[in-house]
Amino acid sequence: MPRERQEIFRESKTEEREKIIVLAFEGNITEQIYFEDFMSNDQFNDELIYLYLLKRPKDDTNSAPNHVFTKLKKEARDEYNFASNDELWMIIDKDRWKNIPEIIQECKKQKNMFVAVSNPCFEFWILLHLKDVDTLTEQEVLDILSNAKISSHKRYLDNYLGNLLQDGYNKTNPKPDRYFPYIDSAIIQAEKLDVEQEDYPTKIGSHVYKVMKKIKK
Repeated sequence: MPRERQEIFRESKTEEREKIIVLAFEGNITEQIYFEDFMSNDQFNDELIYLYLLKRPKDDTNSAPNHVFTKLKKEARDEYNFASNDELWMIIDKDRWKNIPEIIQECKKQKNMFVAVSNPCFEFWILLHLKDVDTLTEQEVLDILSNAKISSHKRYLDNYLGNLLQDGYNKTNPKPDRYFPYIDSAIIQAEKLDVEQEDYPTKIGSHVYKVMKKIKK
């Protein structure tokens, strides 16, 4: 039986928060840490939003978008008593899956289900906090899009972020507090890249900004 909204919002300082937003992730480490930490940041709009992270165990390798879609649709709707303005979001990467258009079409058939795709991956959303993308060279853009492996544990963007940060970048310990002061810059840049308002970015880009605009003060 779905949880009652009064139970969900029992710690709220207001009688009723605006909405529930549920996030499900393709990745089960970096994205989860980023949003968990953001929920403790003073920029999180906790007076109006109840943000629930639909997590996968670290040993759950079922990260294909269709699996995330099924998990989000079933578990989120089973768990909560959704109102008309509540939202369910999938946070997924373009670089690993070919059926994203089909997943987006399935979400459009559902009430209040959305997809925030990053191209090539979530690390590009992180890069938007730290780098003026207008200064990227054509070769850097191509290298970011291909995001090739440079070692058994790192890809091009992991290495690029590591070079930008003094203490390096580790996707299992991304230390999001370093990026949160620059969220506004990331949102502005992501919106600028989304000039064609595509369902998902076919060039470098990230639609994570759409979620952040909803949950940020």
